[in-house]
Amino acid sequence: MKRPDHPNCSRALLLLLALTGSMFVVTRALPHGVLPALAAVVIATIAVIKVRLVVLDFLGLRGARTPLSAALWSWAAFVLLIAVARSALQLSV
Repeated sequence: MKRPDHPNCSRALLLLLALTGSMFVVTRALPHGVLPALAAVVIATIAVIKVRLVVLDFLGLRGARTPLSAALWSWAAFVLLIAVARSALQLSV
Protein backbone atom coordinates (compact mmCIF):
# COMPACT_ATOMS: atom_id res chain seq x y z
CA MET A 1 0.00 0.00 0.00
CA LYS A 2 1.31 3.42 -0.92
CA ARG A 3 0.81 6.41 1.27
CA PRO A 4 1.14 9.93 -0.12
CA ASP A 5 3.54 11.00 2.62
CA HIS A 6 6.10 8.28 1.78
CA PRO A 7 8.26 8.48 -1.34
CA ASN A 8 8.28 5.76 -3.94
CA CYS A 9 11.49 4.07 -2.82
CA SER A 10 11.27 1.20 -5.28
CA ARG A 11 11.42 3.62 -8.21
CA ALA A 12 14.30 5.46 -6.56
CA LEU A 13 16.10 2.16 -5.96
CA LEU A 14 15.78 1.19 -9.62
CA LEU A 15 17.11 4.59 -10.65
CA LEU A 16 19.98 4.26 -8.18
CA LEU A 17 20.90 0.86 -9.60
CA ALA A 18 20.75 2.24 -13.15
CA LEU A 19 23.03 5.11 -12.15
CA THR A 20 25.46 2.67 -10.54
CA GLY A 21 25.50 0.63 -13.75
CA SER A 22 26.14 3.74 -15.80
CA MET A 23 28.98 4.66 -13.45
CA PHE A 24 30.51 1.25 -14.16
CA VAL A 25 30.15 1.80 -17.90
CA VAL A 26 31.82 5.20 -17.69
CA THR A 27 34.74 3.98 -15.60
CA ARG A 28 35.42 0.58 -17.19
CA ALA A 29 33.80 0.09 -20.56
CA LEU A 30 34.47 3.36 -22.37
CA PRO A 31 37.18 3.37 -25.03
CA HIS A 32 40.54 4.79 -24.05
CA GLY A 33 40.18 7.68 -26.49
CA VAL A 34 37.67 9.48 -24.26
CA LEU A 35 39.06 12.56 -22.54
CA PRO A 36 39.66 11.99 -18.82
CA ALA A 37 38.13 15.40 -18.04
CA LEU A 38 34.90 14.45 -19.81
CA ALA A 39 34.73 11.15 -17.94
CA ALA A 40 35.33 13.00 -14.65
CA VAL A 41 32.47 15.42 -15.36
CA VAL A 42 30.12 12.54 -16.18
CA ILE A 43 31.14 10.66 -13.02
CA ALA A 44 30.69 13.78 -10.88
CA THR A 45 27.24 14.38 -12.35
CA ILE A 46 26.17 10.81 -11.66
CA ALA A 47 27.53 11.07 -8.11
CA VAL A 48 25.52 14.24 -7.43
CA ILE A 49 22.35 12.59 -8.74
CA LYS A 50 22.96 9.56 -6.52
CA VAL A 51 23.49 11.72 -3.44
CA ARG A 52 20.29 13.60 -4.23
CA LEU A 53 18.36 10.33 -4.48
CA VAL A 54 19.69 9.02 -1.20
CA VAL A 55 19.15 12.27 0.71
CA LEU A 56 15.70 13.02 -0.63
CA ASP A 57 14.10 9.63 -1.16
CA PHE A 58 15.78 7.05 1.07
CA LEU A 59 16.28 9.32 4.06
CA GLY A 60 12.90 11.01 3.56
CA LEU A 61 14.27 14.54 3.63
CA ARG A 62 12.35 15.76 0.58
CA GLY A 63 11.02 19.23 1.37
CA ALA A 64 12.68 19.32 4.78
CA ARG A 65 15.28 21.98 5.53
CA THR A 66 17.14 20.26 8.31
CA PRO A 67 20.76 20.48 9.39
CA LEU A 68 21.13 16.80 8.49
CA SER A 69 20.31 17.51 4.86
CA ALA A 70 22.84 20.34 4.71
CA ALA A 71 25.47 18.18 6.41
CA LEU A 72 24.95 15.33 3.94
CA TRP A 73 25.25 17.67 0.95
CA SER A 74 28.39 19.22 2.46
CA TRP A 75 29.93 15.82 3.08
CA ALA A 76 29.21 14.73 -0.50
CA ALA A 77 30.66 17.98 -1.88
CA PHE A 78 33.80 17.52 0.24
CA VAL A 79 34.33 13.94 -0.96
CA LEU A 80 33.77 15.03 -4.57
CA LEU A 81 36.28 17.85 -4.12
CA ILE A 82 38.88 15.40 -2.81
CA ALA A 83 38.28 13.09 -5.78
CA VAL A 84 38.60 15.95 -8.27
CA ALA A 85 41.79 17.20 -6.61
CA ARG A 86 43.29 13.71 -6.63
CA SER A 87 42.39 13.27 -10.27
CA ALA A 88 43.88 16.65 -11.16
CA LEU A 89 47.11 15.78 -9.35
CA GLN A 90 47.39 12.48 -11.20
CA LEU A 91 46.83 14.19 -14.56
CA SER A 92 49.53 16.78 -13.89
CA VAL A 93 52.22 14.19 -13.08
